[in-house]
Amino acid sequence: MRIALTLGVLIGLASPAHAGRDIGVVVAGESWMQPQLISQIEAWLSQHGHSLVALPPDALDALKQCFLDKASSDLTCARSVVELRARAASVIYARLDAKSGAAGAPDLTLTAYWFDKGHDAIAERKTCPHCTDQSLRSTADEILKKLVGGGDLGHIKLKSAPPGATITIDGQAIGITPLDWDLPAGRHTIQMDKAGLKPSTRDITIAGNKSDLLVMTLTADGGEDHDEGGSTLSPKIPWAMAIGGGVVAVAGAGLIVFSPGADPEQRYYNSTRTPGIALAIGGGVIGAFGAGWLLLRSPKAASAPVAAFTSDSAYIGWLGKF
Repeated sequence: MRIALTLGVLIGLASPAHAGRDIGVVVAGESWMQPQLISQIEAWLSQHGHSLVALPPDALDALKQCFLDKASSDLTCARSVVELRARAASVIYARLDAKSGAAGAPDLTLTAYWFDKGHDAIAERKTCPHCTDQSLRSTADEILKKLVGGGDLGHIKLKSAPPGATITIDGQAIGITPLDWDLPAGRHTIQMDKAGLKPSTRDITIAGNKSDLLVMTLTADGGEDHDEGGSTLSPKIPWAMAIGGGVVAVAGAGLIVFSPGADPEQRYYNSTRTPGIALAIGGGVIGAFGAGWLLLRSPKAASAPVAAFTSDSAYIGWLGKF
């Protein structure tokens, strides 16, 4: 039998109704499931405001000897070790036993002992048939609630569009969507993010013994333009510049083409050539700037408006791949 000992102190997701206490956690049994079970027990205790305290190596070895024969565990021995050698006020000893069977998820039996200094040991046992990660977590939560106590949790189903987003609750990453999660009653901040998409954040209030659904839609990153001050620029602006510039350029070209020429019989005449040139150049510059802006915003675009002018003609068109 292998035994894994939790190390360090975790910060809870939220403060529970009961005052927290220092708790040592020891997990034994199936070595391939120990890391997951340790993580689940730590998360549950953290959510309920308890601090994790590592047992000294000599206490761990002595506790291991007390449970060496799982068929006849010596609770008196284990309680003595906890009373005399554990730095924590309480200790949870959990053991996972797997039952071999047909292919697929195994049947796991979780046995947990609660040692609280000055009190008799309490034991709980529950079988998790065809146990998956989610069902094992539910089994562990149910046993811990019976042993340690604590306020009722709320349940939330977390989904994202598209799926596969990383979920962070109150600053702690918990998994990938879609995911079911239990939270203490109260206010929590949930964030989902995925590479290439804008993160989405939502504040929610969880009620005990109730189930909620939260779906967040993640939009493409860079879908809007921002100026240096952070304000959003309308995506219609480059279109207005491209189209408006083209219209002005066409008007200027018309003034150039239809400008009256010099008449020997008329001393004064109103030539529109000069203002036409100015409008054509200005409109062309504005239209080209707008078209370039659109190309930058849409890297896949392969076309843009063009304008060409000569002394006696003008051309406005669209160049690209269609």
